[in-house]
Amino acid sequence: MIDQLKLEGCKIDSVNHKGHLLQQLPDIWYQGIIDQYTKSSALFDFSEVYDSIDSTQLAAKKSLVGNQSSFFILSDEQTKGRGRFNRHWSSSKGQGLWMSVVLRPNVAFSMISKFNLFIALGIRDAIQHFSQDEVKVKWPNDIYIDNGKVCGFLTEMVANNDGIEAIICGIGINLTQQLENFDESIRHRATSIQLHDKNKLDRYQFLERLLQEIEKRYNQFLTLPFSEIREEYIAASNIWNRTLLFTENDKQFKGQAIDLDYDGYLIVRDEAGESHRLISADIDF
Repeated sequence: MIDQLKLEGCKIDSVNHKGHLLQQLPDIWYQGIIDQYTKSSALFDFSEVYDSIDSTQLAAKKSLVGNQSSFFILSDEQTKGRGRFNRHWSSSKGQGLWMSVVLRPNVAFSMISKFNLFIALGIRDAIQHFSQDEVKVKWPNDIYIDNGKVCGFLTEMVANNDGIEAIICGIGINLTQQLENFDESIRHRATSIQLHDKNKLDRYQFLERLLQEIEKRYNQFLTLPFSEIREEYIAASNIWNRTLLFTENDKQFKGQAIDLDYDGYLIVRDEAGESHRLISADIDF
């Protein structure tokens, strides 16, 4: 068993007649270790960990049927990972955090967009804890370090006549990639946490921090209006004072983001001077 763990990348110090000391875990997820996080969590009931899977989002949708639990799915690799607008998301083995979180908020349909705003700050805060460079939110679903995208997340819901039955938040975070690990077509606009951290990134420490931040922001989402975190969100965003390309319902226009209102809508002024109030859109710098 010890030899196998060493082959898998665990750093273990062994002393004759005294035992073994685990110094460092490898860059793969172990269900037994993740179970310790769920046992101590006030939010999550269980987790599922995979070596490889088509999509954590698809697995989460299957696992939520027949129960009312909150849980998360982790995989070392996704073969069909996707982001917003069904775009492909590269999910290479052992280099990132590929995860879907299922939560049971029992709130109205209109709350889904506000959840996005709260959870964005949680993900940003977790990444900032390990990054030596500034981490920003790109409204509505991306996280950046400097000019590189480090994370994208996708929020979906399962609803019934009474409201939201479950929120499924798919999260993809680049952890340890070097620039050469990214496809040449995205190398100029992608980054990883490791590229902004002088120390070797410990994926388990990062996951623990991320789960803590998700729980914190989820509790805020359930108890606070967006207006309570509005100024914090504005300060954490990277979309201000620049010309942006907006895509909304297949319509494209250039303009500037000028405010985020108290309901979480983005206020945009286009090049013709017309104002737009957006609840969701695609933004390019």
